[in-house]
Amino acid sequence: MIAVKEMWHSVLDGAPKMPTARLLLLFVAAMLLCGVFLPSEAHQAQQKSATARGKTPSRDLHKMGEAIAKAVLDKNIETLLAFDRADLRSQDEASLKNTKSNLYCYIFDSECITWGDGNWRSVYDKLSQAHPLEIRVSVSSSRYDRQLYGSLFFYDASAVSEKDLRSPAFLCKETPASIVSWKFRLESGKWKPVNPLFDSETGAPCPGGAAASGQ
Repeated sequence: MIAVKEMWHSVLDGAPKMPTARLLLLFVAAMLLCGVFLPSEAHQAQQKSATARGKTPSRDLHKMGEAIAKAVLDKNIETLLAFDRADLRSQDEASLKNTKSNLYCYIFDSECITWGDGNWRSVYDKLSQAHPLEIRVSVSSSRYDRQLYGSLFFYDASAVSEKDLRSPAFLCKETPASIVSWKFRLESGKWKPVNPLFDSETGAPCPGGAAASGQ
């Protein structure tokens, strides 16, 4: 900006001695130099604003979903339990150490699932066999307690569309074999699970559906 000001003062000081064409060229050059310096500051401000906008509850929940999916695919029980409800963590930790427990089968091993009509698949199988694996976030404010709730949906994007996920009938039909869900609530700026691991024992996301995990 200093160079631009110096050039502009030079133009003004020499104006009476310069032809009009040269004066115009110098004026254009000065404006171009201004364009080099000023937009860069505006661009930085826009980047900061965009970054701030990116830190939304939906984006945060989606990032959690990515970490949760990785924990399942890596069979990293310790990391998975970090996302569990605090009041269920100790109990679930004990269950996941038992490879024949309902919870372990529900999350990691389809072969030992005993409930349903034979079409239930483990969370691990649903995620590992999804190509590509898609994670959808659904966020809404409750009219009852005015709190923000969010649900994660994990599914095979080649077989399930976002429109399908908005259909209660579709969720009830396909959840046992192809869809994984988990409901959360935003508390003090952080997402906390409302339901047990992957909505086990709740019947979600099928409205009024039978509970999974054999309960």
